[in-house]
Amino acid sequence: MTVLAAVVLALGGLGLAGCGQPRTQPGAQQAAESSGPGLTADEVRREDATTAWAGGYCAAVSELVRSFSRMPTIDPTTPQQASRTSSELLGVMIGGLDRTLDGLDRLSRAPLSDGERIKAQAVSRYVGIRDRAVGAKQQLDAATTEEASRAAIGSVRAPLEEIGRVSLLDGFDAVPELKEASLRAPQCKELTDSRDTARFDPGAS
Repeated sequence: MTVLAAVVLALGGLGLAGCGQPRTQPGAQQAAESSGPGLTADEVRREDATTAWAGGYCAAVSELVRSFSRMPTIDPTTPQQASRTSSELLGVMIGGLDRTLDGLDRLSRAPLSDGERIKAQAVSRYVGIRDRAVGAKQQLDAATTEEASRAAIGSVRAPLEEIGRVSLLDGFDAVPELKEASLRAPQCKELTDSRDTARFDPGAS
């Protein structure tokens, strides 16, 4: 496989594994959407706060999904074209990561410690991917010869494959309060039902 083919296949196979999360059965979602009987006022406030926080989290990571829906196609016609369009693709990806990180940074403190832990892990991962994408883009932009362009294109695949393994709501399923909150929050429903999310499916047209 040539380097150019590897880049094209990396883009075509961009799966964003776990994007959204598995769909729940209607009955389970309906049960999650209604508060259980006998909740105290404090429990209701905590539930509402957790739902609002989960909604803010989903709104933040939705920016990454939107950026991928606007990604340009890599043009493999020549090494220079492939280098230029790969740089443009990474620029869109970096912009989405920046907006996601900004949204996560502006989130209020989570009502439960697991939420803060999940956010911190997501921020760390997104920052790492962004740094590697920025490095690859700089290498592409600095290439002035055909040989340099070919070498730079090889750096594109790593951040693409890494972002393709990201699960946007990673950790939510392991925390019942957050899982239920994500089923109640409209922003999370939009994320899991998004048409843009479907574009990450390599089988989608």
